[in-house]
Parts: sequence; structure tokens; C-alpha cells
Amino acid sequence: MSHRTTLRHARKAAAAMLIAVAAFGLTACQDGDTGNSSSPSASASAPQSPGTPSGTPSGTPKKPDTKCTDQINYAGDPRSNADINSIGEETGYCPPVQPQ
Repeated sequence: MSHRTTLRHARKAAAAMLIAVAAFGLTACQDGDTGNSSSPSASASAPQSPGTPSGTPSGTPKKPDTKCTDQINYAGDPRSNADINSIGEETGYCPPVQPQ
């Protein structure tokens, strides 16, 4: 694997971790705020899939001691196995397969 490829994967993994951390931080802040029905900042910093209630990660619950890539077939997903498995470790949910 070339240095550029390694660097690109590291940047993608860092971005995925930042998104996951931001999503958890926003969720923690919103749980106690029942008077506010909308939050524009949540959608700007942490994309959520349509139909997913606020605070509930999208995807399949991750099985203990199992990598997401061993649990779900990610053939055709443009993300690396490391990126996918990092998301699963951070959130507890294996992310949905992204088409190319």
C-alpha cells in the first residue's frame, strides 16, 4: 500500500471518528431539551439517514467480539474495512452498506 493510500485511509478514519463523536455529543445535549422540536446544527455536523429517530445510530447492532466486515457483506462499499470496523467499534452499530 502506498504512502498516499495509507494517508487517505487515515484521514477517512479520522473523519469518521469526528462524525461519530459529534453525533454522540449532539445527542447527549438534545436528550434533556424536550422543548426544542428542531435542531439545525445536528443535521449540519452529523448526517443521519432518513427515518432514523434522533439519537439512534443507523445500521445493524454490532455483535460482541465480531468485526462489522465479518458480520455484513460490504462488497462494493467504497470505504475501507478499517473505516467500516472503526465506525462499528465507536458506535456499537455496523454502518449500512454505501453504494459506489
